[in-house]
Amino acid sequence: MAIDVVSALNWAIAKDEPLHLALKGLSGKRLQVVLPVVGSLDWEIEADGLLKEIGLSHQVVQVNSAGARSPRREPDVTLRFSTEISRGPRIEGDAMVVERLAPLVKLIKDRLSPWEHFWNQSPAGQLARQAAEFAVHEAGVLVSRNQVAEHDQMLRNFRDSLDRLEKRIDGLSRA
Repeated sequence: MAIDVVSALNWAIAKDEPLHLALKGLSGKRLQVVLPVVGSLDWEIEADGLLKEIGLSHQVVQVNSAGARSPRREPDVTLRFSTEISRGPRIEGDAMVVERLAPLVKLIKDRLSPWEHFWNQSPAGQLARQAAEFAVHEAGVLVSRNQVAEHDQMLRNFRDSLDRLEKRIDGLSRA
């Protein structure tokens, strides 16, 4: 899959001359694209301004395109996409590189948006949402974001109360 994505992006990069020229100046920089289900796609920008696939990593193992495990060099820029690709990625890394990669990020987002639309409209996507809804609200197996936020607030209130109690005890012990 990673190689197909790289081929499609390289084709689009070659057609977009300003982007192609901008990427030529970033030769050797590494880019990691983290997708919710797939894992991460690790790419390097070559001297000709095109992308080279250097690895597909999952939670468990990282494998390069030759199928061998490889030592991992940190990416210069990481793009983390959420399940809602249309929102755009969370971008981390070297600010100068990020700025020059903005057209590439837009290109990636534009290429992935039709897949997001397809997933949202497909029966499999609807089934997945219904299963998640059941797991959170009916079965109680998972917690919702609101429940996590309420729990966090309760813990903050508890810590604040504990701090006040400690100050009171310190004040009483001095008196």
